[in-house]
Amino acid sequence: MHRLFRPRSFVSLLLTGFVVVVLPLLIALGSTIHILDGLVQQSAVAVYRSVGRIDNTRKMIRMLQTQERAARLFSVLGERDHLKDVNIAHQELEELRRQMLTSNGDNELGTLIKQLQAREQHLVAVLNRKTGDPESRRKVRNDALEGYETINSLAVQLETLSNTLMVEEIDLLKDRVRINKQTLIWQVSALICFSGLLVVLFVVVIVKPVTQVDRSIERLGEGDFDTPIAVSGPRDLEAIGNKLDWLRKRLNTLDKEKIRMLAHISHELKTPLSSIKEGSGLLKDGLVGPLSRQQAEVVTILDSNCDKLQKLIQDILDFNMARAKEVPPDLENVRLDQLLTEVAGDHHNVMLARNITLSKELIPALVNVNRNQLKIVFDNLLANAVKFTPDNGEITILMKKKGNRVNVLVEDSGPGVCEEDRPQIFLPFYQGNRRDRSVIKGSGLGLAISKEYIQNCSGTLRLLPSSRGARFSVTLPAAGGVQA
Repeated sequence: MHRLFRPRSFVSLLLTGFVVVVLPLLIALGSTIHILDGLVQQSAVAVYRSVGRIDNTRKMIRMLQTQERAARLFSVLGERDHLKDVNIAHQELEELRRQMLTSNGDNELGTLIKQLQAREQHLVAVLNRKTGDPESRRKVRNDALEGYETINSLAVQLETLSNTLMVEEIDLLKDRVRINKQTLIWQVSALICFSGLLVVLFVVVIVKPVTQVDRSIERLGEGDFDTPIAVSGPRDLEAIGNKLDWLRKRLNTLDKEKIRMLAHISHELKTPLSSIKEGSGLLKDGLVGPLSRQQAEVVTILDSNCDKLQKLIQDILDFNMARAKEVPPDLENVRLDQLLTEVAGDHHNVMLARNITLSKELIPALVNVNRNQLKIVFDNLLANAVKFTPDNGEITILMKKKGNRVNVLVEDSGPGVCEEDRPQIFLPFYQGNRRDRSVIKGSGLGLAISKEYIQNCSGTLRLLPSSRGARFSVTLPAAGGVQA
């Protein structure tokens, strides 16, 4: 759809989506109006025809009654005025029958009308006959008047049939209403479903570029300056995507400049710090003369803080080197279980002094990593576990292998990581806000360096939810085999 339709702005995309979604609903409304209008017209025609038929039938019955009364008076009294009334009624009946035959000439009602017309015409002709003597004409007229019974019977049948036809037309109209109702339901349902699909389609089209912008901003916030930013959609949002990509490149340049500057500063700090360290060592060893007890304490503090500062500078250098990623890591096949055993041995004395139990479940596994970097990772994780685990506590190292991935869990029985610290735990120089943790202060770079080193080895480092203590997970790709 993006190739076929590329709106100029986000607003035009919204307006187009609104019009396209509303169009099927307008079609459904128009179809409904058309069907209802047809039903109204059919109902009006049916009602008009039924009412007109019944009204004409009843009018015909009244005319026949009037004609019969005039004919009987003429037969008894012989006055010409009554015969005139018979002829006037006959003419009116002829006009009425002509109207009724125009609209009902081809059905059963038309047949009855023709039968009634033939008998009524014969009766009127007999009444108007002038041949023969008066007595014979009287007798013929009296015999002819008996035909009114047949005419009245036909008139009653005509009225009954008119009522029947009205009921049939009503039933037919009901069937049409039912059929049109079903048709209308299917049409409206189909158009509403089609509108729903259009709504889903345009929601996807509208949300997609917004989501791309949102994810791009999140990646920039997380420090990912390497992934290009591309936003597909309206031209104004594509322009925003281009600006975000320019911002990404600019931030990437500034980030590299910052890393180089920090590396330079850290390197420059090591030279005077080494001189201070050497000087404090000379004083501590008494090579420049004996020291008093207080002077020795000051020299000890100075020497200790020089060690801490050297460690901090080295951590900064390691972190910058990990972030720079300009030199590819020197990868080699390493037995992960042996490496973990070696790291655990480095912390054995500290754990023994504090009566901390170390539980290990290791399996032979070979990984292709930078050995020094990976050793630093697990040394940092185990050092943190020892630092935050109380005396007589427990630390667990668990290895698992699934497919071509090797997973290592490092879990302690300390206070754990509070919820507000979890999102920032891998940020550089972040040390958290927990008050009940160890008084030993670190640089705040250990986990940040560890995450960068693990990513350099195509692995992942995560902080997992845990009911007690901190639980870190390291996942690495397995190598081709296990060394003997």
